[in-house]
Amino acid sequence: MRKSGRYILLFALGTPLLAQERAEDEIGYRVLEFGENYTVFEDGLTPRLRVRANFYKGKDDDAWHSSPGQISIEYGLPKWRPAYESIFKSFPDGQRWRLGSNYWTNFSSSFPIQVGDARLPAGFYFLVLEKGDGRSWKLVFLKPSQVHELQIDPWHVNRQTSGPPVLSLALVEAEKNSATESLEIRLRLRDENPKQFLIDIRFGPVHLQSSWVTADFQPMDTNN
Repeated sequence: MRKSGRYILLFALGTPLLAQERAEDEIGYRVLEFGENYTVFEDGLTPRLRVRANFYKGKDDDAWHSSPGQISIEYGLPKWRPAYESIFKSFPDGQRWRLGSNYWTNFSSSFPIQVGDARLPAGFYFLVLEKGDGRSWKLVFLKPSQVHELQIDPWHVNRQTSGPPVLSLALVEAEKNSATESLEIRLRLRDENPKQFLIDIRFGPVHLQSSWVTADFQPMDTNN
């Protein structure tokens, strides 16, 4: 728990969304039907994680007075493969890459967030990566309703259009430490200002970070 000014922050990392009771090799798919132009299959146990930051605002002696809500990112857990390294290096500029596995990686915020002059309204968004010029990458926020109109699965974001971004958040290569076995996405809170956070993405030897993002909720009116 952190306390700063008139708000308190609760921060949770890596909350499992389902219990992993079966061995990984038992997690799979069951094909139900082959149609002329379609296939129907049933997803097996799909491991996913959620990272989130929960905000509370109140007076010094009343920490739980009210809460503007939370921000969270939920994602599947693809494992790193050595072959991915050459794919990352040769990925075409302007092309998008599915971030995560199986269902869409998503971002949810109960309040707007501010990135420089750009503002993202409160809501629910899908996240994908987009290759910029050279070695740069962007984290792209997509509107689910627009994606659904296109009838596109996240696996195909590098093959067909997935719609215009609501927000494109520039990513920079961060210091590389040890490689991760699977995808890790984290929210990193700023100690001197917990209303600011960055998004940290690690996948194998790849380590990308966003700039600081501000949680734009209003301070509590202490006159009430």
